[in-house]
Amino acid sequence: MKTPRTKKSRRVGVAAAATGVSWVALVAATTLGIGSVQRVRAAVSADPRQLAHSRDGYRLIVQSYSRSTLTAGELPAQADRPMASTQRAITREELARGVAVDVLDVGSAPELSGDDPVIIAWVEQGRPDLDFDGFEARPAADAFYGIAVAHTDELRPVFADVVLKKHG
Repeated sequence: MKTPRTKKSRRVGVAAAATGVSWVALVAATTLGIGSVQRVRAAVSADPRQLAHSRDGYRLIVQSYSRSTLTAGELPAQADRPMASTQRAITREELARGVAVDVLDVGSAPELSGDDPVIIAWVEQGRPDLDFDGFEARPAADAFYGIAVAHTDELRPVFADVVLKKHG
């Protein structure tokens, strides 16, 4: 015999079903009709001794691009559009330990397009106050940045390990 569902058990079921699902992903998939929304996790790390000291703190910008839009190892041009972008405040100590950052890719899934995302991350002096969450930001040619191709495995669906280095 089935037990009747209560409002409380229904709320718990809805909450459990929504675990790990971003509200942005749900809105994009249902309202905007976007074919695929996926979370890409990047582990960003660096030797903090390479960073110049900053009174304003640091911001970490992480962007995801389609591999087909970038030349291997190249920084994106101003005209290149990221699939996803995020920014956050960061400390030198966090960079030394490594920071996990999630970005929400919107578009076709890599398994459908055969195009794994390329993750570009960099650190700048200042607070995370860029417009559109850093969507239009680009690292300077001599910036402290890293580039990695995301990959999929059984433990981490879409993952990139990005090590920031001083370039230029």
